[in-house]
Amino acid sequence: MSFEVKPANFHDWEVMHQKDGTLFWKLSKGHGAMPGFGTSLSERQRWELIAYLRELSKNKGGHIEMAFENSRPVAGYKIDPALKSGYFPVPRKVRNVIGSSTLDFMIDTVESGLIQPWSLTFLPDGKTMLIAERSGKLVIVRNGIRRKEPVKGAVPTSLREVKLHPQFETNHLVYMSYYIEPVKSTPGNSGYAVIMRGKLEGDSLINPEVLFKCGPFREDGFWYGNKIAFDKEGFMYVTIGQRTIEGKHRWNTAQDLSVISGKVIRLKDDGSIPKDNPFVDSAGALPEIYSLGHRMPEGLVYDRHTGKLWENEHGENGGCELNLLGPGKNYGWPKTTFSINYNGTIITTDTVLPGMELPAHHWNPALAPAGMDFVYGDRYPGWDGDLIIGSLVQKRLNRTIMKDGRVIGDEKLIQGIGRVRDVAVAPDGFLYCVTEDTGVLVRIMPVKKGISKINHTLN
Repeated sequence: MSFEVKPANFHDWEVMHQKDGTLFWKLSKGHGAMPGFGTSLSERQRWELIAYLRELSKNKGGHIEMAFENSRPVAGYKIDPALKSGYFPVPRKVRNVIGSSTLDFMIDTVESGLIQPWSLTFLPDGKTMLIAERSGKLVIVRNGIRRKEPVKGAVPTSLREVKLHPQFETNHLVYMSYYIEPVKSTPGNSGYAVIMRGKLEGDSLINPEVLFKCGPFREDGFWYGNKIAFDKEGFMYVTIGQRTIEGKHRWNTAQDLSVISGKVIRLKDDGSIPKDNPFVDSAGALPEIYSLGHRMPEGLVYDRHTGKLWENEHGENGGCELNLLGPGKNYGWPKTTFSINYNGTIITTDTVLPGMELPAHHWNPALAPAGMDFVYGDRYPGWDGDLIIGSLVQKRLNRTIMKDGRVIGDEKLIQGIGRVRDVAVAPDGFLYCVTEDTGVLVRIMPVKKGISKINHTLN
């Protein structure tokens, strides 16, 4: 059977990267040679058809097989047999190849079917990892196999970050951020951001402690980060996004030292406040504040090679930022920004003012950056010292190229994989990322072209 008009390929990146709403509109109104089905199919039937098309794009194992930009033919590529990992077996067969400017790599899907995963962490035993799902599940993957039961015990719902204490091997402490969502039926509709810790004994979390709680905030906590990082001295840093506080101008709270909105905070590992925090002795200022002038921080990483703390955040419309954080520094929002309002109007013409920091890098159009980590060593040739960042709105893995502590450019590594929520380099040296919408955990596996040996016979 042949078609006069060739149907769309639902494995193709150009099709798969479209949002469900875009497909729904085209199905309803028609597009190109395809007529609209808005009158012949009910609204429910149209949504069911979109759900079916999404399933159609998956292979027998349930993985989404997408055609990515910069794909290479797999013929001749090999995986170095010396590469090892206890977290997930190293594949023997090359299934896909993506080319970057410095190396070729394979997208190795090591886990799928995750439900809105938010963050990931690797235990130092060399075989176990935890994946935090928003529902409140801490998924356990051990030796490459997902356990039927998640971590038991006092794991909160509306979960975000999961982070191990720097001395986890001896104290088994796990830190988590979560959000107490507003109860819509109660006056005030207030929510709270919370940092807690517990001790991981086997596959159970015991001795839960709430270390920090802030609010009340009017909005739910979906977009506001609450990322956690520890420095080499064991101090804990947490991002607190800009939120609405009753009686306060929503944006200007980021500049107000008397409220927590739009700040990065610094605590001891037990939740107490360090005596050398920058605003401890400032009248009217919250003593936990480390830096201010942030809009929506979604990424935070401490670079142990350089001792520097990096944060990324979303702009209003474009103008997403990468910031090198310092004690007491002001990163400008909303007084300075490279973004504009969603309706296209100007927020401010100032990108820098006295006493405020320029971002180390910014993105227009919006990258909507999320989790990030630094890559060091020769596992990924040409990436040594670079920052790998997940993108939400552009649904890609982004390489931010660094030189002498400065950003000199960006490279799209994987385009169209899904909303990349978190990125981590595991103790096995491999780079992993997790997507919150397509629910996959992938490993970036370097590959090389095989060398053919030709025997010449002399006559």
